[in-house]
Amino acid sequence: MRFLTVVFCLFLAALACARPINDGNKLFAAGDYAGALEKYMKARESEPANPLLFYNIGTCQYKLGNYEEAKKELESAVRMPDQKMAAKAAYNLANTHFRMGEKASEGSERIAAWRESVGYLKKAIDLDNKFENAKKNVEIVQRRLKEELDKQKENKDQNQDQNNDQKQPPLSEKAKEALARALQLSKDGKYAEAKELLENTIAEDETAGQLSGHVQRIDDVIEIKAGRKPKAKIDASNTDNDLEVI
Repeated sequence: MRFLTVVFCLFLAALACARPINDGNKLFAAGDYAGALEKYMKARESEPANPLLFYNIGTCQYKLGNYEEAKKELESAVRMPDQKMAAKAAYNLANTHFRMGEKASEGSERIAAWRESVGYLKKAIDLDNKFENAKKNVEIVQRRLKEELDKQKENKDQNQDQNNDQKQPPLSEKAKEALARALQLSKDGKYAEAKELLENTIAEDETAGQLSGHVQRIDDVIEIKAGRKPKAKIDASNTDNDLEVI
């Protein structure tokens, strides 16, 4: 009887190894994502409710650049009862939203996608607080999100300034003289004096408000000469590390 039990267990193990999902995993490991996807879709015919297939199919779709399809699959995989697996699904889903944001043509779409990405990365960390790659990626995406928000604000401010300039009257002779003097001071390297001259002119002359752009540029030069350095470029190349199948 014990012999039959052992044989039966070995038979079940052999069946498990022969499942298309395992064939798909081998192809995925070899970089054949299209082939792996085909195996997973075949496996779904006999295991339509298997949460691992939602995860694996979604991960393959991500690797193939099919982000909408990946999102649909991974949204189901995130609901897996196993927290470790659900954390991986949330991580992959976050990376999917990140890449969708990169491809977006509108700033508002990028912002929305990257906010989703941050949310799912935080979910992955909540489910597995030792998920180091998720912790690294959340910093990357948050920085990209902040840069995009700052860019949108800057564009909005510039448009507002342009609208204001269109409504403002022509520069008075006094304002023109102040601008010419400030430009000469800047050329001579006397940026602080140039800035002060323009600020005083703006305060005293109602036509000089449009000179604020010159003040900002002079201020930028002052800060650069004082040692201000540009922000380090963000390396987002590792955002899809640890994307694997189960």
